[in-house]
Amino acid sequence: MSNLRKNIMPYAARFLSSDWLLNTKRQIAEFKRSISGKTHELEVFIAASDPYSYLLVQVLPELVSRYKLGLRLRAVRDLQEDMFPDYPKWQANSLIDADRLASLYQLRSPLKSGVGTEHLPDITIATQLLLAIENEQDALAKTQQILSNYWSGILDENSEKQDSEQQLNTNQERLKALGHYYPAMTHYGGEWYWGIDRFDHLEKRLNELGVANGHPQVRYDLQTRNFCSPPVTSGGSDKPLEIFFSARSPYSYIGLLQAEKLAKHYDIPFVVKPVLPMMMRGMFVPDTKKMYIFHDTKREAKKLGLDYGFVADPLGEAVENCYSIYPYAKTQNKEVEFLLSFSRAVNSEGIRADQEQGLEIIVERCGLDWQQAKQCLGSQNWRDEVENNFAELQGLGLWGVPCFRYGDTVAWGQDRLWLIEQEVIGELGIEPQ
Repeated sequence: MSNLRKNIMPYAARFLSSDWLLNTKRQIAEFKRSISGKTHELEVFIAASDPYSYLLVQVLPELVSRYKLGLRLRAVRDLQEDMFPDYPKWQANSLIDADRLASLYQLRSPLKSGVGTEHLPDITIATQLLLAIENEQDALAKTQQILSNYWSGILDENSEKQDSEQQLNTNQERLKALGHYYPAMTHYGGEWYWGIDRFDHLEKRLNELGVANGHPQVRYDLQTRNFCSPPVTSGGSDKPLEIFFSARSPYSYIGLLQAEKLAKHYDIPFVVKPVLPMMMRGMFVPDTKKMYIFHDTKREAKKLGLDYGFVADPLGEAVENCYSIYPYAKTQNKEVEFLLSFSRAVNSEGIRADQEQGLEIIVERCGLDWQQAKQCLGSQNWRDEVENNFAELQGLGLWGVPCFRYGDTVAWGQDRLWLIEQEVIGELGIEPQ
């Protein structure tokens, strides 16, 4: 990438993630809907074998009942494996994660059906059954039953089905045309909402549009509602909170800030374990996925009161600069402060960390000496630690960042710190809020 383009990109990113552009797009979407006379409609893409789809269809009736909404269900194939760097690990973790999320919202869990995944019914038959009913008036109720039967291992494989390959392909192309790649996704007015986890953003948007039946509410925010709110009256724990972190990952940026906040609130040690970004490990990230992550990070950051969007992508030299200074920061007991300074710089301040001018700002504002840090540039003595961290991450059955560990509790994703907080609260004997 040319130097000129690197200078322009942060400003382009800031514009693309601006509230002004988002609000303009929403106003245009609402204007088009209004003049067409259409109702407010959710378009929901589900896959029978996706555990998050199973949770999603359980909460849709409640959500739809609170708003003046139409609903269009579309069955799609399971995950596109090329969108995931380690699909088997992702698949195994998704079952565990969906089980935890089901417990939080008191839903039926795909892991608590009493049937092992190796004994689940034929996914092709389940998909055909979903396709056969998706246009019926009671499609949601029938979809719930089909998925419940599938995850319970009692799907009637003799039920009436139809040759639905063309319909399946149509749904798949529709998902792609709208700009996504993943099931358990809800599309409304040009924006995507994943599973239950992003329904709080959808609820807020619908509330602002005034389409709630009765008093507007936000119910699907339990993951963040009471984060770091319980008062701490006694000393913390010696057990550390660990984060596996990438200097390029926007979700790692949020995860680092929130994990540091959690560690300080409960007075527990905080350890950062850097790993190389996916694209510096020879992995490919499709543009569709990159853009979804960019916009999703923006709204998640805004929800948490964090700045994001003025992004100077650190891929390549800037990441290496960060990691080459990191060992020096550790000798000064300022590794967390340094990584926080770096993360804010490249994610919310448009500071280029591939240039010494930007690095000097990052280094000095966290209390480190620039002249000493400058001598570390180009060093390779960080690579063994970073590679060992990634090997450790894989040993935990995970592949990506941010990942958190507190004792035996391991969770992937910046939006899973509530799991860590539950464990900390239980161990310290603190009353949950």
